[in-house]
Amino acid sequence: MQQYFSKKRENDILYLDSCDFHHIKNVMRIKSHDSVIVGYGGILYMCLMNEDLKSVTIKSVYKESDETKVIVYMPVLSDEKMSFIIEKGTEMGVTKFVPVQYERCKFVINKDKVSKKLERYNKIAKEASEQARRVKITEVSDIIKVDTIDKIDGVNIVCSLDKDNVKRIKEVLNDKTICDTISIAFGPEGGLTSKEESVLVNKGFIKTSLGSNVLRTETVLIVVCSIINYVKGE
Repeated sequence: MQQYFSKKRENDILYLDSCDFHHIKNVMRIKSHDSVIVGYGGILYMCLMNEDLKSVTIKSVYKESDETKVIVYMPVLSDEKMSFIIEKGTEMGVTKFVPVQYERCKFVINKDKVSKKLERYNKIAKEASEQARRVKITEVSDIIKVDTIDKIDGVNIVCSLDKDNVKRIKEVLNDKTICDTISIAFGPEGGLTSKEESVLVNKGFIKTSLGSNVLRTETVLIVVCSIINYVKGE
């Protein structure tokens, strides 16, 4: 069953985004009174499509929000890798991506292209949110520098290649430490610099090892999210 998101509600009517109209009518060929799932305000509703194909009528609650807030401070990478990480991370439970221009990032998005790139990445996140039955659309924010990362309460992980002064992932993420907010920071190929790791540690991040295997940058988040979902029992 197809899922969409709404930004406007009036009584039992949810209005769909105009950008979804073509997909509803010509791709999915949804008809009036067909059942669809629509997300609004952190809740998924079972709905019936109205005749205009631009709004739906709520029939029942399908799923309410109980998601752990997962914020990812990811490196700026090639377009292909960025798209992959955003899509798969969204499917696995990430609620927000914050691209960071780390020192060892090989790619820099030109200022005149940032807006269009972020629009594309947010579209990927929206489609992945619909596919994965997420109750809210995952957000991709503006690109920042590492020293502007906010200090956030919760479990904060910086994935480190350092052999010293690191904790094992099972020490940091387990049934006793899991909480409502988890932040994950990881670097590009070559990892983070010691200075960047120090900045993050001072902001409350824990230097964490993912084991002896050296992972590709685009694999790191999949591993951490898999562990989070396992600990949560999902």
